[in-house]
Parts: sequence; C-alpha cells; structure tokens
Amino acid sequence: MTTIEFGGITFDDEASTGFTIGRLKGWWDAAPMRLNQNERPQGDGSFGSAKNWRGARVISQQGSYVGETMTDTYAAMEQIAAVQSSGVPSPFRVNEPIGAKQCVVSLANGPMLPDQIYTPYFTYTFDVVAADPLKYGDALTLSTTLPTSGGGITYPITYPISYGTAGYPGRITVSNPGTADTYSLLEVTGGLAGGFELTEVSTGQVIRFERTIPVGSTVYLNPRTGRASIDGQSDVSGYLTRAEWWSVPAASGGIPGSREVQFNAIGAATGAPTLTARTSAAFW
Repeated sequence: MTTIEFGGITFDDEASTGFTIGRLKGWWDAAPMRLNQNERPQGDGSFGSAKNWRGARVISQQGSYVGETMTDTYAAMEQIAAVQSSGVPSPFRVNEPIGAKQCVVSLANGPMLPDQIYTPYFTYTFDVVAADPLKYGDALTLSTTLPTSGGGITYPITYPISYGTAGYPGRITVSNPGTADTYSLLEVTGGLAGGFELTEVSTGQVIRFERTIPVGSTVYLNPRTGRASIDGQSDVSGYLTRAEWWSVPAASGGIPGSREVQFNAIGAATGAPTLTARTSAAFW
C-alpha cells in the first residue's frame, strides 16, 4: 500500500472512497541529468564535462475522488483546488512499504478538475517540481553533552584495584543508509562562555564557533548552506572562525555511511551544553 500526504490531503492507492492514486510518475524515477554538451567544431562528437549534475525532480500525480454524496464531493473539489494556494513550497510525502520519504515541492500545474460532475466522483491531475531532487527519510536525532574525564586510580592503591568512574567521550556517530550524500542539521545549546568546536574524527575537519552562547540559547548550523543562526533568528555565521563543513556519505555495499563528531567547549561551560544532530537519509 502507498499513501501520499500533500497539501493537507491523504491520497491512498487502495482506497475505495476518498482521494485515490491512479498514477504517480517521476517519484521512483531518477532525477534527470543536466548534460551541458558543446559540439566539436569540424569534428565528431562534443566536448565532455568532468561532472554532470542532476536537475529538478518533476512529479505528476493522477487519481480520483469517490464520495458518498454530491455535497462532500463538491467540498473535496474545493479542497484539492486550494492545494498550495499560498504559493509557498511544501512537503510531498510518500509512505511506501519500505518506509516514508519526502521532498519539498512547488505546484507547477493544476490541480486540473472536471468542468462538471453528475455523480459523487471526479478525477484530478497535478504536477509538482522539487528543486532539490533528493528524497529524504524521517530525521534521526542523536545528542551528546560535553566530554568528562574519568576518575582514574587513587592512591594509596587498595585491593581490589578500582579505576574510578568511567569518563564520557562527548561524541555522536550519525549514519546515512540512503543512496545519496546528506547533511546533518546541528544544534548546540548553551551556556558556553567562549563558544564550541566540532571535529569530524576521521577527517579532522573542524567547525569552530567563537561567541558566548547563554544558557537557554541555541546555535543552529546548516552545513548544506554554510550558515549559522542563534535562536532561529539572528545570523551569526560571522562568528564561525573555521567552517570545514562535511556531508554524511551514502551507504556503500549495504553499509550505511557515517560520521563521528567530537563536541568540545571553548572556555567555561555552565548548565548542560548539548550537541544535537538531526540526520535524514537521502535517496535518489
């Protein structure tokens, strides 16, 4: 069974009443390639490029509505006609047997509806475009506090020997089981007197933010855009003294791609500063 959630409406490919799905084109297809080829003058073929990129994803959906009365059918026509009437892109979510994925789309055409109905039934069709052609799974959230040192051996030594309490590493490992690279959205809460430093353990890449973060405030980092904001309002990207952003690689050989991130404070810390990573697997 497949269901689609878009514009406040749920479409069901097995439904006998309500909005049904007749055809969904462009969702399971790969996004189109953008081939920028320049023909060779006075020669066969064209000049190739070192890398080709994919274009926007175009999705076409067709289906019907099966009502119980003419009244609810006319109401359904008004409902689907008003989908994304604000003009603001919104999520297009497909719940598949293997899991849910979504992308953000803009309505490009339709919904197209019949001029008149005579029974509690009508068909519809519409097209949407996803500027980002990737499909994303639900975000997985991981958090860590700052590292703490262990207790260690105390002297004089007594038996049985005690090595003290274990320390805490202050690390998280994010993973991506998808078929395309993705990015983790990062959040760091205060209080941190001098800011923080995040280090990707395997590569040594560093994100360093040097600014006081009060208790109760949160810095949001978006590696895809390379920007930072505090409390979802003010842009504080200028306080990034090192911005060696990293992505989370796609799965390879059935093994999810991963990144291990170390969280350290710059200066004194008060309260319980926390690093949170929200990672959505990405699929072509």
